[in-house]
Amino acid sequence: MRWNAMLTALLLLLASLLPLDTANAGRLEWSVRYEGRTVRIHVITPDTPGPWPMAMVLHGASGVGSGYMYWPLAEQLAKRGIAAAVVRYYDGLPRRTKRKQSVRIFTQREKILDRVVSNLLRRNLVEGNVIGSVGYSLGGFHTIALAAKDKRIAAAVSIAGGLSGHIPHSVVEQAAPLLLIHGTRDRIVPHRRSMIARAAWRKAGQHAQLISLKRVGHVPRGSIQTKAFERAADFIAKHLKAAINPPLPRPRPNHPIPRQPPGDLAKAQ
Repeated sequence: MRWNAMLTALLLLLASLLPLDTANAGRLEWSVRYEGRTVRIHVITPDTPGPWPMAMVLHGASGVGSGYMYWPLAEQLAKRGIAAAVVRYYDGLPRRTKRKQSVRIFTQREKILDRVVSNLLRRNLVEGNVIGSVGYSLGGFHTIALAAKDKRIAAAVSIAGGLSGHIPHSVVEQAAPLLLIHGTRDRIVPHRRSMIARAAWRKAGQHAQLISLKRVGHVPRGSIQTKAFERAADFIAKHLKAAINPPLPRPRPNHPIPRQPPGDLAKAQ
């Protein structure tokens, strides 16, 4: 019994020494350092061995909270083979910051997310050189900004977000495909903010789609939330996987030129 206990303790010790990146399913806990501060990243992974395509999940103004808007979304992504990184990007702001959701520090939060993207793409468990992004509310604003300006973003979904006023429409000319999901009765971020973003994408000739949730406010709930998350995950999976592994061009048909028998050639002459 004593030897069994010692063996069990040894195995547990060895397991604790293994890097988290060796895990193949479930949840990983990663972090990124930004200006001396630690930004926590919770990764929900598919149940298949990595590396996996990766998508960030960006929280709204209230932070992750209980995760009501984030864990179910991350799980939908994982079901489709996409690892979902729930990023606590507020962690990168100084502790003395009173209003972490303030418009005045939008650029500062963008710098934190830029560092996060760079860190994710360096990891062995992340497939390809591009990722996706899904954001809710304030996270939706950041997702749209990333999709407009950052070529490392291959697909983006904004839920109840909008196009920030500091993003010039000229940068949208090479933007990532964008899906916008927005309640028509949203009193916090009006539905028209998503309409403006869609118009900017389409004017630039880029792919943008708007799903309007009828009679829904800022927070989709119940079956409406589930369907919205499913549509978001489908969109990310489709466009991100296509960007990482683009379909091969279809071969041109090779129809041989029929050769005319010598007798027929003689008759034609």
